[in-house]
Amino acid sequence: MEEVAEGIGRFFLNILKWVFIDAILEFFIRGLGYISLKIVTFGKYPRKGRDEGRSVIAGFVTLALILVLIGMTN
Repeated sequence: MEEVAEGIGRFFLNILKWVFIDAILEFFIRGLGYISLKIVTFGKYPRKGRDEGRSVIAGFVTLALILVLIGMTN
């Protein structure tokens, strides 16, 4: 009985982890990349629906730059 409960618990934790990571990637990282690309290109880029992958990459780069700048000031 404990093995069944452990399996069910692990299943629900994996689903929660997937949803949480997907939410962070979708809303925070992609949003940060979208905003940074809009600022850098004065609103011309990214195009809606075509450049989502580039928005995620720009979000990771922007987040890395922010963390480096925070690290340099401390």
